[in-house]
Amino acid sequence: MTEKPDIVQIRMGQTPQSQPTVTTKAMHIKVGTNKSVIIYNHINGYILDAFLKAVFSDDNRPK
Repeated sequence: MTEKPDIVQIRMGQTPQSQPTVTTKAMHIKVGTNKSVIIYNHINGYILDAFLKAVFSDDNRPK
């Protein structure tokens, strides 16, 4: 009986070797007096989501 390996290598496709990704400013938000945040493209979605929830939560509203 032939032994079958538990791990099999596969190749999905070649990564493009073209131009490197250029980071550019996507958004500039003024959070308060003398405070601002710059968000760049290619930000991970979960990081952006956590940031937006922290900055724009109901707890941060002026009372």
